[in-house]
Amino acid sequence: MRGLQIVHFSSSPSSHPYILNPRIPVPPITSSQLLIKIAVAGYCHTETMVARGEFARMALHDPLPQIPGHEPTGWVAAVGSEVGGEWEVGMRVGCLNYRNPCGACEECKAGRVLYCPNMQMAGVTADGAMAEYMVADPLTTVRLPPSLTFESAAPLFCAGATIYASLLKASLSPGQAVAIVGVGALGHLGVQFAKVMGLRVVAVDSRSAPLELVQTLRHPPDITLNSSTTPVSAALAQLPFQVDASIIATDALPAYDYALNLTRRHGTVVVVGQPGEPIPVQYGMLVFRDLTLRGSVLSSPEVCREMIKVFTEHELEVRTKVYALEEVDALIEDTHREGMAGKMVVRVAEVF
Repeated sequence: MRGLQIVHFSSSPSSHPYILNPRIPVPPITSSQLLIKIAVAGYCHTETMVARGEFARMALHDPLPQIPGHEPTGWVAAVGSEVGGEWEVGMRVGCLNYRNPCGACEECKAGRVLYCPNMQMAGVTADGAMAEYMVADPLTTVRLPPSLTFESAAPLFCAGATIYASLLKASLSPGQAVAIVGVGALGHLGVQFAKVMGLRVVAVDSRSAPLELVQTLRHPPDITLNSSTTPVSAALAQLPFQVDASIIATDALPAYDYALNLTRRHGTVVVVGQPGEPIPVQYGMLVFRDLTLRGSVLSSPEVCREMIKVFTEHELEVRTKVYALEEVDALIEDTHREGMAGKMVVRVAEVF
C-alpha cells in the first residue's frame, strides 16, 4: 500500500521527516480488530510533535519508520472474526486515535479507557492513518452520518472531540461566557460548539488570520481579541461580561498567562494545548483567585458520537485545506506559515 512514513526526527521545515513509500505491507488484523481503508486523515499539531521526536523522548514512540496520522476516516475493509455484528465491510467510519486498552488497569475498570497507560495511540505509539489501510479498535470506531464528508469528519476525531470534551469539562450553563484562547484547528471548532451550547464566546488569538476566519463562520464568536495588540488589562476593561471559563487550545506560552488573567475569580481554565516548555502559572492565580486549572485530551467514544450529532444537526463548519499524499512538502510548509488558518487534511484514497 501507499503511505507516508517518518524515517527520522526533525524540527526543520526544510528537512521534514516524511517519505512517500509505495510498498508498505497492508497491516494484518487480529480477530478483535477492524481494518479501515483510509479516505482522509487530518494533520494535527500532534503530528508536528511526533515529527520533532517529542514522544520518542518520552519513550512513547515505536521504532521508525512509522506511519503518521491520528485523525482517520474511511470505510471498513475487513472485520475480525470475534468483532460484534454491528460492523460490516463498506461502512463509513472515523476512529479516535487510542486503541487496545488493557481492560485490567484502574482506569479501564473505572470506565476511563482513554487514560489507560497500556493502550496504543495511532500515529504516536503505532502506525497511523496516512496510508491506504489502518488497523482500528471497534471500541473507538464511530459510524459517520451520510451527510458528513470525509474532509469534514477527519478533524472531528481529534480536534473536534478534544475541544468538545474540554467545553464539557468547563461545566458551564447557557448564558455563561467562555474564552477560546487559540482559534486555530481546535479553536475554530470550539467557538461553534460553544455558541450552540448557548454560551457567550470570546475568541482570542495572537494572529489575525484565525480571528478573521472565525468571524465568517455560521456561528461566530460574540467578541474577538487579538492578544498581540490588546493587553489582557485592556481586554478586561472592554469586555461587557466576565469570562467564566477559558479553554487554552494553543501551545503558545503567552496564551496561558493571558487566559488565567482573563478568567473571573472562581472560574475554570481547561488546558488542551501541549507546549514544549513548562507552563508559566503564578501561584497567586490559583490561591488568591480560586481558579481551577484542569487538563483535557480527546474524548470517550460516547462523547465523540454526541459531538458528531451536534456538529451535523447544527450544520457546523470545519474549514479545511486538502492535500494529496504527494503534497507533503506543501503541507509541511503551510504548517509553519504565519497566515495559516483552519485545519489541514490529507486525501489518501484516490477514488471516493
